[in-house]
Amino acid sequence: MGEPKDFLLSLASGGWMRVQTIAPGSFRVRLNETGLFAEPALTRYQIVSAILETERGACKAPPGTVVEIRSGQAMLRMDGRDGQFRLFGADGEERVATSASPWSSDKSGFGVRFRLGGDEALYGLGNIAPERLQRRGLRVEMWGEKQLWASAPIPFLMSSSGWAVMVNTTWRHLFDIGASNENELLIEGLTGELDLFLFAGNDYAELLDAYTNVAGKPPLLPIWMYGLNFCSRIGSSARDVLDDAIKFRRAGTPCDLIGLNDDWMERAKDFSTTKRWHPVRFPTSTNDLLRQVSFIGILHKQGFKLSLALGCDYDLTVLEERLARENRRAKWEDRNDGYGEDEQPLHEDSWYEHLRKFVDDGVSAFVLHPNNPMHGDPGRIWGNGMSSAELHNLYPVLLCKQMYAGFLKQTNRRPAIHIERGYLGMQRFAASTTGTFYTAKHAIVAILHYGLSGHVHTTTNMHLISREGIHADFLLALSRINSMDHFQHPDFLEHPLQELFQRYARLRYSLIPYLYSAAHAAARTGMPIARAMPLMYPRDRHCRELDGQYMLGDFLLVAVYTESVYLPEGVWFDYWTGKRHSGPCLIEVSVPPEAGGPMFVRAGAIIPMWPPMDYIGERRVETLTLDIYPGAHGSFLLYEDDGVSFDYLAGASVQTCLECASDQAMTTVRIAKRKGTFTGMTVKRSYELIVRTNAKPAAVRVGGERRPDRTARNKADPFRSWRYDRLTGTVRFHVAEAEFGEDGVCIEIVHPPKSGRSATARTGAESRSVASVDPFGGPAASMLGRGISDAAGGGGDAISDDLEADNAFAAALESGELRVAEAALTVWWGAKMKQAAAVWQLHVMKGCYLIVRQAERSGWTSADAFKRMEDEAYELAQLQKPEQGYELLQRLVSRLVRQMETPHPGAKHPVIRELLELAMREPERDLSLNAMAERFALHPVHISRLFKKETGRNYYDYVISMRMMRAKQLLREGHKVYDAASLCGFKDAGNFSKAFSKYWGEPPVSFKQERC
Repeated sequence: MGEPKDFLLSLASGGWMRVQTIAPGSFRVRLNETGLFAEPALTRYQIVSAILETERGACKAPPGTVVEIRSGQAMLRMDGRDGQFRLFGADGEERVATSASPWSSDKSGFGVRFRLGGDEALYGLGNIAPERLQRRGLRVEMWGEKQLWASAPIPFLMSSSGWAVMVNTTWRHLFDIGASNENELLIEGLTGELDLFLFAGNDYAELLDAYTNVAGKPPLLPIWMYGLNFCSRIGSSARDVLDDAIKFRRAGTPCDLIGLNDDWMERAKDFSTTKRWHPVRFPTSTNDLLRQVSFIGILHKQGFKLSLALGCDYDLTVLEERLARENRRAKWEDRNDGYGEDEQPLHEDSWYEHLRKFVDDGVSAFVLHPNNPMHGDPGRIWGNGMSSAELHNLYPVLLCKQMYAGFLKQTNRRPAIHIERGYLGMQRFAASTTGTFYTAKHAIVAILHYGLSGHVHTTTNMHLISREGIHADFLLALSRINSMDHFQHPDFLEHPLQELFQRYARLRYSLIPYLYSAAHAAARTGMPIARAMPLMYPRDRHCRELDGQYMLGDFLLVAVYTESVYLPEGVWFDYWTGKRHSGPCLIEVSVPPEAGGPMFVRAGAIIPMWPPMDYIGERRVETLTLDIYPGAHGSFLLYEDDGVSFDYLAGASVQTCLECASDQAMTTVRIAKRKGTFTGMTVKRSYELIVRTNAKPAAVRVGGERRPDRTARNKADPFRSWRYDRLTGTVRFHVAEAEFGEDGVCIEIVHPPKSGRSATARTGAESRSVASVDPFGGPAASMLGRGISDAAGGGGDAISDDLEADNAFAAALESGELRVAEAALTVWWGAKMKQAAAVWQLHVMKGCYLIVRQAERSGWTSADAFKRMEDEAYELAQLQKPEQGYELLQRLVSRLVRQMETPHPGAKHPVIRELLELAMREPERDLSLNAMAERFALHPVHISRLFKKETGRNYYDYVISMRMMRAKQLLREGHKVYDAASLCGFKDAGNFSKAFSKYWGEPPVSFKQERC
């Protein structure tokens, strides 16, 4: 029979205590005066799971008996004399003990006191009191406040001593965590019975896993919810919403969800079940053909989903009680107990039923407003017999539950329900936002509290008008903009902030496979996507109070509203500059102009990335980029599924194990074969690897086969060779699944002998740091890093490094890619300022010289390349600060690159002028020198010399440049590779691919717009 798992104790001091094991390391403790324990609402309505390991029926213990009950390796010791108890972990050590007898009665309510250790840290309680991360010293009530938009108390608390407690009640109660007595935790309520769940674990991750096994694991959202969500302003019409959508697409800013505020109805904030669309502002039709040209149909064609905001004052308890009775009846019938005559089912339409028509119209998501009908009627008795006081905390969870169940039943798709209020169990049904905080940092801390309480899918309303707000709010589990009654659209931002927004939006979308894999982990374990530092580093005391930084998934450390960052033990890369740091250390960070805040990558990181897209699902991803930051060892489990159904729960998903290890001799990357299948999965998968190295490798081997180096501009197949990028310090190459063996593929990057490193290669602990990936979009091929960072000082090395930095900047300008050039400028300026900040004016002059020199090398005079420079020329003479000089160089770089993309200025000689026009107008024709010589009746050598004299460029280089820029544009517009080849004068697509890869450094498929 084994040990009893369910005890009923008659306490010598009076009252009855029931103790049960729920799962290994998890116990439930209840106390009342009668010994008859009815299930409270959270368990009766199947929000909290309390399934026992054994059959029903408690083992009664004699009064005054000391009982030990085990669950897994943990043990709970109950004193039958006064009801006090002690919890022991798997190691036999005491985790927590009561400091007085618990109590529970109809007259005095319930309560329990726990002893606290002097060094104990405690976390949890959901979205309340967001002023700090650690909860010790706090006294707070578990009650959704009316004045706070997003008040969401969650009665769960976990300790650094390896234990946690959850209170299973909806009644108002409080947690006094060492506020009244610094060595004591008090939990008490004036109404209700004592009902606690206790958990023992080795760290916070184990405690969260055990707790969410009871309170509910967070299911996956539809994958498009992990993109950008935008809510149009109050008062918008269908035309306004379409304008918002078109602005995103025209700007190339990715976005997936457009939302309407609660005035989309005929009567604003209509809580009834007869609501309908506003007939003037949002006309709709039931005709299937007309639906295609409705505003919803057009949104769908543009790749957008639509969400509706609404509120509810409906009596949700009647349906819940009916479902609970039907569930009990099913259990009784299973046991042949019959169904009692007094247990007649109730009949009431569900709240969701009246929303089905809107989903039929094409609505994909709902945002639930935080109104609570209990505030207007505190004395009401509801359909299930509850008072408003008991239902107050529970109501928003019931609303989310019924919306979730209704949408799932109607569509058989993952629901996307969003709410700003909540309580225990909300993570099972909804995502949430913290609402709007005027102290923006508090919103981030509130999100971390959510994660420490088992609620994973959380965000805040983006602070769109600040660099820090864009940085912080894009790097969360979800990203959301709520215009409310303002014009909070990124299209209305001033130019520098608008560019920053677009960069972060593209960064987020490139990180979707990384974030989605973290969401899969959350669905299995309860570990949040945005993780407070104690979750990841529970034994690092310096992490206990850190509320200005967090881990986004396994590898990315994000710091918000701060320039001081603590790096735990290990090697860390600055994501923006590539500089390496060895932790533990506290550093002051200077954020580069193209970023909004600090971000670091842990060594050993393998970050899967998608190519650019305007919305999730726009194209089938056949080539996945792996951005690798080598360390002693790192691994990542990539999860993929169909993104919309619940088939993943039945195993319909694909897992790919990625590993990386590095030492002085070699970096080894292992990619395992994909395991599993799902409907619509990519049949052919290839990987582009971007691996940070200390120098150009001595060799690269894939599956034991040595690959050729195409860095030297040889004619090696770009898919069968590797390239070392001097500007970013990265090795790039492709691997296809066709090359995999039984266990996948092993890739070896052999490091050069230490003595053979060049000045460029002195990275890490020496003079330079390897560069990080360019997060700002563009093809995977152009995701270049921020370049070589800090130049070393002193002697010949300083001169060598100075020239190296100049050459790297010049090479970036020559590439004609704005993002590459801007990144190189950032690195170049940082190196110059580190060398000699006092002579920054000379650095500005040197930068101007390099930019003008590149313009002239490209065939323009300075006057042609930099027209209308009166303001800049005046500013150059008036520079007062290095920041002003840097901004001037930024503008010049931008002008140069854009000029390089425009037609070449007119030449004086009529033959060359006509030749330039011909190359621009008809790049597909034969433009060889021999063909041009025949056309103009001139010798080929004479034309070549004349062209060089007039334009400053080699004729062949000019033609190739024009054709390659046109080819890239054609591919991005959706043309096939062979079409682009033909339109650019190539008879053979293979030759075109080789020329394209040689010019741009990547194959045409990296730029091609592939649509699903």
